[in-house]
Amino acid sequence: MNLDDVLAEEEAINLAIDTAIYSYLQRRTKIYANIQVTDLVYCPRRAYFEKKYGKKHNSNDFSLIVGILIHDFMLQALAEELNADNEVLTVEVFNIDGDTVKVYAMCDLLTDKYVLELKTCGRLPNEPRDSHVMQLEAYLRFFDRDYGYLVYVNRNNGDRRIFKHIRSDEIYDEFKNRLDDFYVSLKYDRIPYYRNESLCKFGKRKCPFYDICYEGVM
Repeated sequence: MNLDDVLAEEEAINLAIDTAIYSYLQRRTKIYANIQVTDLVYCPRRAYFEKKYGKKHNSNDFSLIVGILIHDFMLQALAEELNADNEVLTVEVFNIDGDTVKVYAMCDLLTDKYVLELKTCGRLPNEPRDSHVMQLEAYLRFFDRDYGYLVYVNRNNGDRRIFKHIRSDEIYDEFKNRLDDFYVSLKYDRIPYYRNESLCKFGKRKCPFYDICYEGVM
């Protein structure tokens, strides 16, 4: 076998691996409606571009798959131990710009008293991330709970940190502001105001819409 044949086979193998990763992430991504809570709390601009151009994944998202698998495995075990329901879906209805707008939410764990959101990570945060707090805040409203927990688990060694969150009108108002802006942006095909600059470049990964986002704004 000559060098060109070897290189061609290696290229085919690399392409197959990238395709496998992309296909898994596409299947794992749940789409229930035009607007989901996660569209609003992470980066509304990315969510807007995904709805306009379709979802895109980076080829180096293998660590994301590992996190998803650990997350799903732990959810099932936690649901049994805490006598909770896992991956509970609900919908909340809002009136925006004269339209009836449905926003879907799926919480990780729901008990009679609280909501629990599980986050796997490579390094434990000292404080809960703002986007996660807003996500939990929305779930507290949608599922009618007064408090909830953000649980971070280090996927490398199992260490964890637990943060309790009690309802906050201020955070929920911000969530609704994002929703208003996001829906109007979808309706009139304009780029949303809100974006999460910390997600533009995350380690070695760059948002797949980075260039078009900045070209459209700057």
